[in-house]
Amino acid sequence: MNKREFIENISWIKRNQNADGSIQWDEKGKCDPWDHIECLIALAIYNENESFLAGIEWVRNNLNEEFMVAPVFHRQKASEDHFEYHHAPYFAVALLQYYYSSNNKKVLHDNLEILRGIVLKTLAARDEYGYFYWAKDENGFNDNSLITATSSIFLSLKCVSAIYKILGIRSLKLENEIASIKQTFDLKSKRFNRDNIDRSRFSMDCYYPYLSGLIMDAGLNRNLEKFYVKDLGIKCVIEEPWVTIAESSEAIIALLRSGDKAFAHKIFENILKLRGTDGLFPTGYQYEQKIFWPDEKSTWTNAAVVIAADALFDLTSKNKAILV
Repeated sequence: MNKREFIENISWIKRNQNADGSIQWDEKGKCDPWDHIECLIALAIYNENESFLAGIEWVRNNLNEEFMVAPVFHRQKASEDHFEYHHAPYFAVALLQYYYSSNNKKVLHDNLEILRGIVLKTLAARDEYGYFYWAKDENGFNDNSLITATSSIFLSLKCVSAIYKILGIRSLKLENEIASIKQTFDLKSKRFNRDNIDRSRFSMDCYYPYLSGLIMDAGLNRNLEKFYVKDLGIKCVIEEPWVTIAESSEAIIALLRSGDKAFAHKIFENILKLRGTDGLFPTGYQYEQKIFWPDEKSTWTNAAVVIAADALFDLTSKNKAILV
């Protein structure tokens, strides 16, 4: 595999970038900031600097006074009035990847104060037990914590720490907070089940703690097998006959971090079979009905494949922010 293999996927992301810098899922006009940033990571890997910087500016322009961003935009306007805590910190992963790809510190310097604001507000969202609230609205914190969101925050804060070190900044407080998050994290904690909804059915809760580095034991392979569909990839939800390309790609990264390259390669070979003749990847495949569903080729799905491919095949010979 080499960088030429994914030119169509990068072009698809760029074609779905609006004039304001936001990257929508596809031509239908929805934009999710976390997925937008996922696309920025892929653009940074490919040194698509103009599109990347436009996307960074969009994030900056849409942060509120608490350094949070609305979770959904449609046709370039926010369509939800709550805020999810894992969205804004993911900004750091894109910035770190840009530095790794370009060796250019200017963007890190230019966004340093924003990163500091995001970190401050994100760390203030931990409860008395050390767990992150999932969201905030006009009534205050949403009394819930999510495994995947917590894992994403943890990865993002590690990227902030890496950026600080690149800029010669030492933040003992941030280092202590990162260590504390890892020490506190417990998959069986009731803080992850405050609303009595079992989330162990979602593959993301299985692999994301490994992807982020919160868990480093050898249990991922065994747990992930429950979600694996032979020759197709990773299911999103355990009881649904639906494999998704993004979950499969993220699982590949998690397997790489946990040292199981053979399983990672097998999953990548599986998802290549689902690639369209136009070179693009669908969001998912419903294997009982034998249809691609939903009817879309989401930009963030294609970005996830690019990120996984770079991690698995080292497309760029550069460091990977996703593996920090």
